[in-house]
Amino acid sequence: MNSNNKRFKLVDLFAGAGGLSKGFEQTGCFETIGAVEINQAAIETYVYNHGGNRDIIIRPDESDTSDISKIDFRKWKKSKNIDPNLLTIIGGPPCQGFSNANRQKNYLISGNNQLVIEFFRAIDEIRPAAFLMENVPSMNSDKHKFFITKHLDNSRFAYSSLEHLTCLFNTSKEKLIENKFLMDDKIILMESVEISLSHIWRKIIDGSTPPKPIIGDHNYLSRLKSISKKIIKTEGNPSLSLKEKKDIIRIIELINQQLKTFQADGDHLSTKDIVSRGKAALQLLLEDFEEFDKCAKKDITNFMSLNLILLRIKELNDEKIRYELYIDDTHKDNIKIIAKVWSYNIVKYLEMAFHQIGYNTDFGVLTATDFGVPQIRRRFIILGVRNDLFENSPKLPDALVHSTPFTVRDAIQDLADITPLTDMEKAKPLDYIESDAQASPMLRYFRKDADKGLIDNHINTESRQLSKTRFEAILQLKGKNFHSLNDELKTTYSDVSRTQNTIYLRLDYGSPSPTVVNVRKSMWSHPEKARAISIREAARLQSFPDNFKFRGTKDQQYQQVGNAVPPLLGRAAAEALLNAMGVEPTISLKNELLDLE
Repeated sequence: MNSNNKRFKLVDLFAGAGGLSKGFEQTGCFETIGAVEINQAAIETYVYNHGGNRDIIIRPDESDTSDISKIDFRKWKKSKNIDPNLLTIIGGPPCQGFSNANRQKNYLISGNNQLVIEFFRAIDEIRPAAFLMENVPSMNSDKHKFFITKHLDNSRFAYSSLEHLTCLFNTSKEKLIENKFLMDDKIILMESVEISLSHIWRKIIDGSTPPKPIIGDHNYLSRLKSISKKIIKTEGNPSLSLKEKKDIIRIIELINQQLKTFQADGDHLSTKDIVSRGKAALQLLLEDFEEFDKCAKKDITNFMSLNLILLRIKELNDEKIRYELYIDDTHKDNIKIIAKVWSYNIVKYLEMAFHQIGYNTDFGVLTATDFGVPQIRRRFIILGVRNDLFENSPKLPDALVHSTPFTVRDAIQDLADITPLTDMEKAKPLDYIESDAQASPMLRYFRKDADKGLIDNHINTESRQLSKTRFEAILQLKGKNFHSLNDELKTTYSDVSRTQNTIYLRLDYGSPSPTVVNVRKSMWSHPEKARAISIREAARLQSFPDNFKFRGTKDQQYQQVGNAVPPLLGRAAAEALLNAMGVEPTISLKNELLDLE
C-alpha cells in the first residue's frame, strides 16, 4: 500500500473516554467504527464525541455489556463486512503487575492480566492491517508475567495454556524451558502461619477439594483486616464503631452458613475448630467481654489465615492456573505455603506471538512531553503491521520536543480568571474570551473547532472549608503540596509521613505537570488560585482539545480524564504506524502543534 489519501477504519479496545482514538482521528487517516468499553460513564463520553452513535459500541450477542471476553470478533467482522486490510486495532488493556507482595492484598493474582490476552485474541481473530497496544511503562519488567493455565477451548484460558504455546511456536515444553521463555516460578500464598497448625495446612494442601473460603466478600475481608489491626494494637477488648459491629454480625452470619460444611478431625484440632474459635472470638468483640485476651486474638488470626489460604487456592482455581502446592518449613519460626507454577514474560510472549501470526513489531516506552503533551507521562507502546501488506517494519516515533516542553502555563493559564462551576445540575459552558494576540501553538490546538466564545467542562469540586484553607495556605507559602502545610492543617491524616507528594499538589506554571490521575481525589490545586483544578484544566494537561466533551458525574469525569491516554501521544504513535504503511497524515503533529519558530 502506498497512498497519501488512504483512510483506515479503527477499532478501539479498552477505549475509556477515547483519548487514544482521538489522537488517531486527528491524523485525518482513521475513522472509528467500533469500540469496546465496559464502563458505562466512559461509554457515554465516547458516544457523545462520536456523533451520538450508540452502535459504535461493540457488544456480544444478546448483551448490553461491552465485555471483550464475550465478543466473538470473527463473527463481528463477518456481520459488519469488515475488510481487515483496511482496519487498525488499538487499545490499552489493564495489566496489574504481579508481585509476591500482593499476598497482603485481597487479590493475589489480577485477572486484569488476562485482558492483555484478550487484546491478542482480537488481533488473532480479525488480523487487521495494523495495531497499537499501550500499557504501563513497567510492562516489560519481571513483575508483569503470565502463568500457564489449563486449556479451555473458546475461552481466554486457551491463549495462556501450554498447548497454545507449543502449537503457536511449533515447539515443545522442553524447548521453551531451554530457551528461557518458560520459567519455573512460585507464588507465596501465605507465610508466617501458625506452626502448631501444620497438620491442618498440610491436610488442605493434600486434599483433592479444599473447602470454600468462609468469607469471600472482599468488602467484609477488608473490614476484618482493619478490625484485626485494631485488635493487635489494643490491649484488651478494643472499642469498635457501630459500623464495625454491624459488619462483625454479618461476618458471624457468614461463618454460621459455612460451619456445617467443615468436618471435625477426631482428637486433632481441625479446620472446623479454627472456624468455631474464630467465631467465638468475634462474638466476644461484640459483647465487650474483658476476657478478650491474647488467646482470642490468636483465634481470630488463625481464622483469618485459614480463610486467606482457602481464598488463594480458590483464586488459583478460578484463574485456571496449573499449580502444585507445597509447604516450606525449613525455617524455625516461619512456614510458607507456596504454589509452584510456570510463568513467562508478557512482552516476550506478545513479541513472539504477534510475529508468529504475521506481524512486524516495535516496542518501547514513550514520554508524553516529547510529543507536545504538557505532562510528564510515560507509556509502553507496541506497534505492529502485517508483513504480507507492508514492506517496512514499524518504528516508534522519535521525540519532537527536545529541550523546552510545553508547560502547565501553556495548557491552562488562559482559564485562570474563569471561575469554575461546582454544581453539576447547573453545569453549562462558560464564557471564554478568545484573543489572537495571546494565542500560542498549544492554545490554537486546544481551541481548534471548539465552541466559539465558550469553554465546557470547566467544573471543579465543591471544596470543604478545611480544603479551602489548605489551598490558600499552600498558595501563600508558595508551597508544593500537603507537606508544605503546618502541623495544625495536617491533623486529618493518620500517618502524615506516608502521605504522597501528589496530595494537595500545587501545579507549577513553569513545568509540565506530573502524571495526571484522578486529580479530584488527589486534591490538585491551581498554580495561582486557591482552588482545585477543573475537569477541563485536567483534560488540557492530558492534551484533550476543548471540543472533546466529557459526560457523567463529576467524579466519573475526573476519573475518565485520569485514565485516558493523552491524545497527542496517541497521535504521534499513529503517525509512526502510518509511516510504516506508506501513508502521510492529513495534518502532521509537527506542523500543527510544534511549529515554534
